[in-house]
Amino acid sequence: MKRIVNVIALTGLLAIANGAFAASWYKVEVVVFASNSSQALADEYWPHIEDIPEKSRATNLGSTGTGAYQKLAPSSLSLKQAKNALRAKGENRILFHSAWLQPIVKTQNPRPVRIQGGEILDNGMHELEGYIAVGRGRYLHFRPDLYLSRRLNAEESALLKSTPHSDPVANETPAQLSMQNSSTARPTVNAIQLPDILTVNLNQARRMRSKELHYIDHPLMGILVEIKPVK
Repeated sequence: MKRIVNVIALTGLLAIANGAFAASWYKVEVVVFASNSSQALADEYWPHIEDIPEKSRATNLGSTGTGAYQKLAPSSLSLKQAKNALRAKGENRILFHSAWLQPIVKTQNPRPVRIQGGEILDNGMHELEGYIAVGRGRYLHFRPDLYLSRRLNAEESALLKSTPHSDPVANETPAQLSMQNSSTARPTVNAIQLPDILTVNLNQARRMRSKELHYIDHPLMGILVEIKPVK
């Protein structure tokens, strides 16, 4: 009898474990847009980004329209009205709008989906590149890691050059300062060669509920996302 009880208990634990790691299917719909405002360039300090890191487990979105990680038909998109409202303001430009089905499991390391959008620039990169990963715990966990590359015009380059930045000398210790050659001149902001293309990163994990529209903000870009369970 005791053995039967142990078997039943073990079966129950296995069922709970399988339920914890079982995949539920969701429709993920994402709109990514860039801001046309130049003033935002002067509001932040933008670190130099040359390369976008590769993620070995990333998967590409297919175009067959069926199965996991396949772009759905335009008729299946739910955020057209929200996208058109963004476009109507004239201050934003849509770089990506797509939806796909995928399994989502309870994990701290969900599989990333590779995202590309916009034009191909002179440096060979798309205006929008990066990854989106979705996992779940008590809530859904949406993890964008997106890179926006923006071609700078002459006015924007001048705006960046005129933006004050913190003096690196202020962060150095007296010992470090004493080791420097006093005759070595530091380049001024205007002497720095700024790139013709500025690349910025949006990397903000967000907990969210399904069937709700969420907005993720950035000075130069933004994301609309809606995740719905598939029955």
